[in-house]
Amino acid sequence: MDETYYLHDEYVEAESEDGFAYEEVAVDEISISSGEEDLDTALHNLRVTKQPAAIEKAPRVSTESHPEVVEDYVRNFFVHMGLHRTMETFQAEWYELMQKGSLGSDHAQQLPDVYSQNRQLQSKMQEMQSQMLSFKEAARMAKEKYVGLKKECDYHRMHHRRVLQEKNKLMADIKKLQQHINSYEPVLKALKNKYQTVTKEKMLACMERDKAVSEVSCLQSTLHSLQPSSPTLHRPTVARSDLVEKATEIEATQPLGKLPDDPSNPYLTAILPQCAHLTRTGGFQLTTQFQAHDFAVSNVCMHAEKDVLVTTSDDHTWKMWALEGGDLLMTGEGHSDWVGRAAFHPNGKMLATCSGDGTVKIWDFGSASCIETLSDHQQPVWGCGWHWSGQLLASASMDHCCKLWDVESAHCCLTLRGHTQCVNAVQFLPYSSILCSCSQDKTISLWDARTGLCMQTLWAHQHSCNDVISNAQGTVLFSADCFGNVVSWDVRKASPIKQWQLGPSGVNTLAVDPAGTVLACASNNGSVILIDPLTSKQWTLTGHTDYVLGVGYSPLADSLVSGDSAGHVIVWQ
Repeated sequence: MDETYYLHDEYVEAESEDGFAYEEVAVDEISISSGEEDLDTALHNLRVTKQPAAIEKAPRVSTESHPEVVEDYVRNFFVHMGLHRTMETFQAEWYELMQKGSLGSDHAQQLPDVYSQNRQLQSKMQEMQSQMLSFKEAARMAKEKYVGLKKECDYHRMHHRRVLQEKNKLMADIKKLQQHINSYEPVLKALKNKYQTVTKEKMLACMERDKAVSEVSCLQSTLHSLQPSSPTLHRPTVARSDLVEKATEIEATQPLGKLPDDPSNPYLTAILPQCAHLTRTGGFQLTTQFQAHDFAVSNVCMHAEKDVLVTTSDDHTWKMWALEGGDLLMTGEGHSDWVGRAAFHPNGKMLATCSGDGTVKIWDFGSASCIETLSDHQQPVWGCGWHWSGQLLASASMDHCCKLWDVESAHCCLTLRGHTQCVNAVQFLPYSSILCSCSQDKTISLWDARTGLCMQTLWAHQHSCNDVISNAQGTVLFSADCFGNVVSWDVRKASPIKQWQLGPSGVNTLAVDPAGTVLACASNNGSVILIDPLTSKQWTLTGHTDYVLGVGYSPLADSLVSGDSAGHVIVWQ
């Protein structure tokens, strides 16, 4: 609050510095006509005007501060508090008492300066208190902002740690893949050498064939020239092209024989068991886990009638397990490279396996031995599947083709060519002679096993197709690619029904329950993803520590089995 000053009458003597007494000189006002003014008139008026006297210098005034009297103190208090009506009443009564002479000299006492100072200090204190409150509010807001920034910093720090962990995991996966790739280099070299050797042998065989055909033609010409002309003994000369065409026709038609007519599919009208994941409270849960192989489990295959499981592995063997208890029943050794997939014979008494050594082996459970080895493929074989009659076995290979084998004669009766890249999987439709195959060229092909012709090619994937299966009725196909896209197909219309994006991790294999209600997908993200094809609802089963490579349902669909690249097998019930 500003200080209050009071003025009193004082007499000030004007003194000059030189001691000379000056007289006041009156200054006449300069009258200027209201008419037109010019410069000459103004100069003339200035000349005739008397010079003004010297202006006296203003004297210096000194002031003194006197203590405040009681009545002034009261007035200032009322003004400070805003009590204007009270102040007016006080002044009226005070002056009335002064006029009456009721106020004595004791009422005109002066207040000490300490009261004024206290009032000023109190005003400053109130001002400082208001400033303190504003500072407190600013400090509170700064504290809240600091706490928010600290939380944000902690969040970013935790996110950074998670990114580092993911980076380390990816680096470990890259190193593992690099080691895996390095392990395939000698195999690729051996396959390349084998391919070159076979190519040379094929060229030599063609040269020998051409030489034999030319010799036969020369002999026939010689015999014709030596024999007398007779209509009964006359034989026309056979050209080389005719012999080649006849040999090709015999090779394509003779070994195939006659397949039985396809019966009606009994699953079209039968009531099939549904997946227990939909009927059981809480769905599938991890019940059993065991180490099946020392190397990766490339695939799993379930028996159609018994709770028996077959696992194939990169350790060049396959093993048969009891689903309940996980007891080892049988081990198959004979392949010289990784075993890709296995398929049970329709009667359940034999097993077919395909391998990276380019062969397909048929195993008999009764004799516990390999009874046939099919080795016409020039490159690794990725998949195999049985015809419903058990007379034909189909195989898919890296040499861009599928082959049909007559099981009884162990002879390749038909080669299906049409894919432009590696064929990854093959399967017959249930109770049908239609064969479906998927390839690295992003297509799915449907073949007629009787004629060897491609009936339909399905296009929807943008990446390499890893697997293709059908439901028990043979009306719907399911396919998956290496980028996690899963597609369902209408076999009759040859068009896609639905698509599901499970990427970016790839889906390796598929399995569907007998009723076709739940589709199981083995994913590279270490989980098994279940999909309801009708509602597109999804569930995720976690428990694997590495890529899931194989998955399969039990005959009654009350259990699900999966295998990963770490050699583990998990049973979900």
